[in-house]
Amino acid sequence: MSSWLRSALSIAGFFAVWEFVARMGVVPSDYFPTPTQVAATLVDEIRRGEIVAAFLVTLLRALVGASAAVALAVATALLTARYDLLRRAFDPIAELLRPLPPAAITPLAIFFLGLGWKLYAFILVFACFWPVYLNAAQALGAAPAVQIQTARSFGYSEWDILARVRLPAGLPTIFTGVRMAASIALIAAIAAEMIAGRDGLGFYLMDAGLTLRVPETFAGLVMAMIAGLIVNAIVLALLRLAVGWHARMAALAGAQ
Repeated sequence: MSSWLRSALSIAGFFAVWEFVARMGVVPSDYFPTPTQVAATLVDEIRRGEIVAAFLVTLLRALVGASAAVALAVATALLTARYDLLRRAFDPIAELLRPLPPAAITPLAIFFLGLGWKLYAFILVFACFWPVYLNAAQALGAAPAVQIQTARSFGYSEWDILARVRLPAGLPTIFTGVRMAASIALIAAIAAEMIAGRDGLGFYLMDAGLTLRVPETFAGLVMAMIAGLIVNAIVLALLRLAVGWHARMAALAGAQ
């Protein structure tokens, strides 16, 4: 409860400072509305339904894209952990491609994939793949040697060791990458919608901004924040479900 109270007070303080600065006129009110004005605009936009539709489209894209990237990245990490030659061949490619920002490759991807779900799938998977893969590859390679040797002494195959020893031990680190990918998915989805979209929050924000509908633009930003909170909450719930045993074991070890 104290954690929730601190968070609520922090958010309330942020909006109070925003309200104060906006009413002081430091920035012209036409370009910096107060939180109360943004809230009123958001309510109106929700009643109209356009911003809700844009929110749902972007949230769905981010969740589907991140899920696909996580599955592909973990599968690739398992293969590179199992076959050293494959790892040595893939790692230089990963170092070459991972610094590329998704927005930079979007215009080129449009020529090959057009405007549609293929474009969003490519951009989101490309953006989310690398943090998951790098964390998964590191986690799978860092399993304690005593656990691996013990598994081998029980007759486990290399694939069994990957699935039953290395992967469970590496899940906390892998979920660090998953949490990063979830945030990146939302950013990449909105950026792609701004550049090449015809719907979604990115398109809504771009349209409102270019037509100088400032309160609507701020309302879109608030909806993007809410989408980020939802995505993060989903990842944390999956984290507790998948690696709750790890936290319990750590607490038990600390108690001893």
